[in-house]
Amino acid sequence: MKAIYIILLSLISTFIYATNQNLTAKEIIDKSLEHKTFSYNNAEAHLTMILIDKNKNKDVRKLKIRSKTKNELTSTISVFSGGTEINGVKFLTIEVKNSDDEQYIYYPAQNKINRIVSKSNKNEYFLGTDFTYSDLEGKYRKDASYKKLKDSKIGKNEVFVVEATPKKDSSYSKTIIFIRKSDFIPLKVKFYDKNNKYFKQYSVKKIKKINGKKVISISKVLNKKNKHATILKLDSLNFNAKISDSEFNKENLR
Repeated sequence: MKAIYIILLSLISTFIYATNQNLTAKEIIDKSLEHKTFSYNNAEAHLTMILIDKNKNKDVRKLKIRSKTKNELTSTISVFSGGTEINGVKFLTIEVKNSDDEQYIYYPAQNKINRIVSKSNKNEYFLGTDFTYSDLEGKYRKDASYKKLKDSKIGKNEVFVVEATPKKDSSYSKTIIFIRKSDFIPLKVKFYDKNNKYFKQYSVKKIKKINGKKVISISKVLNKKNKHATILKLDSLNFNAKISDSEFNKENLR
């Protein structure tokens, strides 16, 4: 019986591998979009964010993220703590079908809610990190034309390699995305500036299973120009959190 099980498992794995090999670049990207930086479907996550400057000085922040998916659209609210500048800052993202995400940021010191709307705003860096607001939307993967490059490996992982060229105005000329074949998790993204120079890299450092789901537990963004880095570490994740729709109303950010 065990031998039959092993043979069946081998056949299934071979079928999945062969099927995946025939995917187009867009199909690969679409599957990878299930894995977003600040999104944990119907869950509450607690993270540690570490900013490291060129002199190795560290700024450590704590971050609580609550996320809910409804009708295949995800809304996420992030609350920062630690440090005087970002303590209590809230960031709300509402995914909109066939349009840009709605993004709002609340600064408690001014009791002010700002909407991130213009192209220049979207390309700004998010609260001193190495993520732009567009990065958090995954726009470098969503609003682009795609070209499938030669498959590669990262460590022991077989990966698809897709080049994405923005269709709209962007701070990037292109990105090259390395997506693990087994589960479509983007393990690495190389970002190129307007002069087509490679200057920033996102990389996954650790993945673990929680309640049977694979989640990125440690990731890093390194900006090669200014030698600045942002590290995200997942401290805990609760897939049974009670999350109401009202939490994603911008008026409730105050």
